[in-house]
Amino acid sequence: MNLYFVRHGETKENQGGSYYGSLDVELTEQGILQSHRAEEILRDINFKTVYISEKKRAEQTADILLKNKHCNLIRDSRINETNFGEFEGKAYDKIKELYPAEWKLWCENWRDFAPPGGESYLQVYGRVKSFMDDILKLDEENILIVTHGGVIRSIYCYILGGNLDFFWSFGSKNCDITLIKYEYGNLFIDSITHV
Repeated sequence: MNLYFVRHGETKENQGGSYYGSLDVELTEQGILQSHRAEEILRDINFKTVYISEKKRAEQTADILLKNKHCNLIRDSRINETNFGEFEGKAYDKIKELYPAEWKLWCENWRDFAPPGGESYLQVYGRVKSFMDDILKLDEENILIVTHGGVIRSIYCYILGGNLDFFWSFGSKNCDITLIKYEYGNLFIDSITHV
């Protein structure tokens, strides 16, 4: 099985370095161009099933990637980006200024700390693990998953035995294409392509 993970194209919040997950924002012109470049790379691959997060940026990216393709499109909340609660839409320095106590807790225990009204990375990993456990039960050759940077990093951790220590060991740029293969019971990262 070939699992093609694509991070959505660039948004204005990416440009500004904001933490955002639950904000439902659209792609920039650059994000649209990135999505078209990714579509060229994936053009000749036949996808029967495509999973996307519930966010506009993932849907817009998928629409471009699937140009002229007829696929079973499934929205799955388990691959939504981290909900940063009251930190949503704010850059790191602004969070530090507005929420000094919470920021300190976040820095000391990033895995377990949930911003006010948000979720922790451990909670995000839990839903990503549930998604991956279900995906690996499918019998399909190629599956496309259009999602978010935090989700993709969580998937890398899943491949590495669920160790969240690896979360910050990988980058995830807008419209990166990650090919993960599942063969003979083994799950491995085959390639990461920057567009």
